[in-house]
Amino acid sequence: MTTTFVTSPAHMVVPGTAVDDDGVVFSTVFRNCASCGLILYRLADLEEIVLPFTDEYRYGSLYSVRVHGIRPEDWAYRYYRDNYTFEDPYARELIELETAKGKITAGRLFPRNEDQLPAYGRKTAPWPDQYIYVLHVKGFTASRTSKAAHRGTFRGVAEKIPYLKKLGVTAVELLPVYELREAALGRMEGAPVPESTGSMAGDVARFATSPYTARPLRKDSSKMNYWNFGEGCYFAPKRAYAASGKPQQEFREMVDAFHKAGILVYLQLFFPDTVSIQTQQETARFYVTHYHVDGFHLKGGDSALKTLATDPMLSDTAIFYYGFPYEDLQKEDKENPTVGRPSISHLSEYRDDFEPLVRQFVKSDNNVVREFTKRFVTVPVEHGEVHYVCNYDGFTLMDLVSYNWKHNEDNGEDDRDGTDQNYSWNCGIEGRSQKKDIRTLRIRQIKNFLTLNFLAQGTPVLHAGDERCNSQNGNNNPYCQDNEIGWMQWKDTVDAREILHFTEAIAAFRREHSIFRRRTPFRFNDDKVSGYPDISFHGKDAYKPDFSSCSHTIGILYNESYAEENPDNRLLYLAINMHWHNQLLGIPQPPKGYQWFVVMDTFRDKSFPDHAEALPDQRRTAVPGRSIQILEARPAAEGEEPVQARVYLVKSHDK
Repeated sequence: MTTTFVTSPAHMVVPGTAVDDDGVVFSTVFRNCASCGLILYRLADLEEIVLPFTDEYRYGSLYSVRVHGIRPEDWAYRYYRDNYTFEDPYARELIELETAKGKITAGRLFPRNEDQLPAYGRKTAPWPDQYIYVLHVKGFTASRTSKAAHRGTFRGVAEKIPYLKKLGVTAVELLPVYELREAALGRMEGAPVPESTGSMAGDVARFATSPYTARPLRKDSSKMNYWNFGEGCYFAPKRAYAASGKPQQEFREMVDAFHKAGILVYLQLFFPDTVSIQTQQETARFYVTHYHVDGFHLKGGDSALKTLATDPMLSDTAIFYYGFPYEDLQKEDKENPTVGRPSISHLSEYRDDFEPLVRQFVKSDNNVVREFTKRFVTVPVEHGEVHYVCNYDGFTLMDLVSYNWKHNEDNGEDDRDGTDQNYSWNCGIEGRSQKKDIRTLRIRQIKNFLTLNFLAQGTPVLHAGDERCNSQNGNNNPYCQDNEIGWMQWKDTVDAREILHFTEAIAAFRREHSIFRRRTPFRFNDDKVSGYPDISFHGKDAYKPDFSSCSHTIGILYNESYAEENPDNRLLYLAINMHWHNQLLGIPQPPKGYQWFVVMDTFRDKSFPDHAEALPDQRRTAVPGRSIQILEARPAAEGEEPVQARVYLVKSHDK
């Protein structure tokens, strides 16, 4: 017996589906078509019901129909337009059905009790207090070495929250977590199947896509789109990331678990120019209102940037981008001036200038120290700025110190893909090495990078796995590597443990010393007449920095009486030597009754010692080649004498 339904106009003004006591409302856009409508699939027996849409169901190009008496949990649906069938781009979840015509993907409907909105959200933490960890939901726990019970899923990520808490993470940034429209243009039975889309828009839907240019990386349907960039079914969390087959529920549970642990959740949203401004705005609002997501890293086109950045509903929601038109965003609304100018405090610039500067500085390039130091101590004002050494779209931190050149042969593009501007240095041997001096130098360089990343002003970003010496075998563009190359490795090696412990310690050090988390710029002055300016630079002699083209060293003194949170009378001195030989750096004389102590030294295996050692010479410090020391001026214990000088023997390496 064929099922029949009564339908009526629904008068919806936005696309999507809505469940009420009288059935389900379906609303979507059709333009310039001869016929269109809805296809319902009964889940129990896959009975197929076609409901044509007529002019009585539309306002302009927006069609809305109420299907009376339908039980949402019993049915799935697709739309058709002329000879095409396609998934609803506003579907909340996609499921795969095995019909007589083959496998199809359809939208799932939800009973009302499964679609409760959460309470109103909260403001994000101040930008300087954040530390963001970028991860791929599947790749984070897909490897057997993760030992997760639900590998490669939302639940797998949630299992690692205690690990992230111990690491000091305050926010996670997730690569796209929604379904892609790779199969969105399915054909009706009997219609010819095209060999290619014939357009960039079609290729964007089918192939792995650049997050920057919004263009296909490679027109090869056999390539896995591991990063998940492309035009999406944005409202549907990815089914492949769900252990239970309920992606919407698992995604919500993961976000809730992060929030209970005090960790914010940011999503990457990729919008090619083919996606309307309205859809982009509705997507962002949807994840905020339905899942309590705390912010978005926008990628792809910028057509909706101003709309999203000034949306009143998103004014407490973090938004990341690569270049905001701040002046334009803060213009007063002339039609309604009483509401005030839009705020930009929730916006954060994804700066790309720190990465090349810090890489060149640490590998001892000339003509870098001045620009690097300026960037290192510049405090963002009015809005946030994030910085990083490595991210998902380049070398890992381990590969940055292990390879001079990219090795992307596994991508199948003859090593032509990926950037050639890596500013990397292999420390003497290309690739993996068992030589002790090479491995020791690499570990030290990783510590140097982590120190500079965490102690630079702004918001540091850490790419998942960099705290464990994760390697991609020199691949700096693993967009298609849904395997051990692209996945994070959790192997418990000696080097991985050392770097993990160091990352935890340097993150804790930043958290304990708010002078590295400034809200206002340094004044380079001593307004409090404490005897030391808020910040100052030093070279071989105190207060005489060397910013010449061949300089690779800098000393930076921080006066913690100028800290904006818990100020005290202590001084911190960052002694940075990226020269390949030992260098002396002059230190200002400590206050009366204080001594300089070494609290961190990247040259040592245990960089953060259990007990800080007093400097034997309180006027200067000998910094080994390619290493960083953190000195702290503390009250000297009564009768305490400085310890004997430690002798550092450093083996030179060619640059």
